[in-house]
Amino acid sequence: MRSFTVAIRMPEWAQHPMHRLIDDHEAVHRSELLEWNVTGEQRIALVFRVLADRDVYERALRETASIREYELVDGRAGELYLYVRDTPTESDRELYNAFTATNLVAVPPVTFLPGGRLTIQVLGTAADVDTVVDELPDGFAVELEAVTSMGPTDGRIGLTERQRATVAAAERVGYYEIPREGTISDIADELGIATSTAGDHLRKAEATLARSYLDGRF
Repeated sequence: MRSFTVAIRMPEWAQHPMHRLIDDHEAVHRSELLEWNVTGEQRIALVFRVLADRDVYERALRETASIREYELVDGRAGELYLYVRDTPTESDRELYNAFTATNLVAVPPVTFLPGGRLTIQVLGTAADVDTVVDELPDGFAVELEAVTSMGPTDGRIGLTERQRATVAAAERVGYYEIPREGTISDIADELGIATSTAGDHLRKAEATLARSYLDGRF
């Protein structure tokens, strides 16, 4: 059994109006699904943590026809916590069914990002992940961002071997020194890979570490 970090890009037609706000409005930055309960074909209860302007976000909640009721609570550092009862769309049900057709266990949060992307960590087997990919509707694109073994992470939460090697190389060349001594090109030379590849590995590693820190996983 392993831990998989999966990124799913949804076509525009499948995106919930509240998630499209991340692209459509500069005052909405991030949305994380913390808990959920599917109570039937026509009802779903959800809890989100959102980084957004409250007035903009609440206006969108009121204007979204599928939302039956909601409660919005102020958090810290500009965060909002949302409890909402929504009517799932057909694409919502297909996405949910793709995961429940396997023995995968989802580990919150599910993070919604610009461009119709969401990331989710799941526990299970590679065969289970393959089943999810097969079950997703046409138009959904899936990328496996990280695979780690179950058990102690010794501070390397959710990073692939390549990402860990890139972060280690960045440390060696002084990329994290203040002032910065090394560059992305130096990291690429250290690893013998293209500069663009080194930059991509480093950005993904830093994003994973930042999300892990914010979620309290270390």
